[in-house]
Amino acid sequence: MKVLVIGVNTRPVVNSAKKLGYEVYSISYYNPVDLNADKKEYLINDKYHGCFRENYNEKELLSLAEYYVDDIDCIFVCSGIFESKHSKTPDWNVVGNPPKKIKRMSNKYYITKKLENLGCSVPTTYIAYNYSQLEKYLYDLKSIVVKPICGSGGINVHSITLNTFTDKLYNLLKNLEYPVIVQEMITSDSFSASFVGSNFITFNKQIIKNNMYVGNITPYVPKLKTNNKGVQCIVDSFREVIESFDLAGMNGIDFMIKDGAPIIIELNPRILGTFETIELSSNKNLVKYMIENSENQGFSSCGDLKPKTQYMKRILFAEQKLICRIEKQQNIFDIPMYDAIIEKNEPLATAIGKNNDEINKAVDSISKMVINYEIKQRRDI
Repeated sequence: MKVLVIGVNTRPVVNSAKKLGYEVYSISYYNPVDLNADKKEYLINDKYHGCFRENYNEKELLSLAEYYVDDIDCIFVCSGIFESKHSKTPDWNVVGNPPKKIKRMSNKYYITKKLENLGCSVPTTYIAYNYSQLEKYLYDLKSIVVKPICGSGGINVHSITLNTFTDKLYNLLKNLEYPVIVQEMITSDSFSASFVGSNFITFNKQIIKNNMYVGNITPYVPKLKTNNKGVQCIVDSFREVIESFDLAGMNGIDFMIKDGAPIIIELNPRILGTFETIELSSNKNLVKYMIENSENQGFSSCGDLKPKTQYMKRILFAEQKLICRIEKQQNIFDIPMYDAIIEKNEPLATAIGKNNDEINKAVDSISKMVINYEIKQRRDI
């Protein structure tokens, strides 16, 4: 079988497909050395990663993919594709939701209102078409989250409260690309529920930093004001959401806790960041499970895919401009090419382990395999 995987980072899905003996094509932004594709097309400069927001080009990724789509059997879509209001939506044979549905489901305002109509608990949500409207909602709600109508990963999401409002925030908000979504701020950890088709897989805890997804813990059952039977009721209600939107393949429901009950924040209608922690925790091949689930109307020879052992994932970011010399070793993934230059605040590598000790050990190892760019430049003069 020939499989194509497209997205910002395809490494987890590509490597899973390769374990099945498939011929795998990767179309991605990043190109880590531990990406095991048979054919790779990517946008990153291997020696100088630059800044993601300035260099990411979804249109170019789709153009690269068009060279291969007629020769492959199925396509897996990861984050960053079909999630913009400007996204083109080709008629592809996708394992999961087709491009047009991914794009439609990525409209956060549309989804929130649909969820509200279904009787789901959602944050108080408005659209602000200009700064004056945003300011009014801020004074009404006191604490708000401002986000683009479409997008993923927490990019361009801002948390604002009246008592922390500054001139810097004022200038940022005045220069936003309007319209934007304005939601009440909920004081809670972030969680998600992962599904394949209508099959519930697991709850996860999302690790969020500066409103951006930087990792997760799988499995992780949030503390709710309910008993075990009540948790199953929540699973059933989430399953009804998946079925109401007629979603296929891998999907996620992001939620927070308010007054002991889940509040749905958004839906993710494509491969999730929890993909590899689910695989590790369940010791099952998720690509195989997804293909068989799609072909066999919800059934797979993998049996129940239930995560058991808890795994943690953390995406590490450069705290200053670095020269990367990370070598392959246990618990370290998404490794840049040797001597690649990584800008401050850009992704550096991913640490995955069973507990904090394994994560901290991986982080410590990574810290010893990078060089401060500015210090090295001064030494070389």
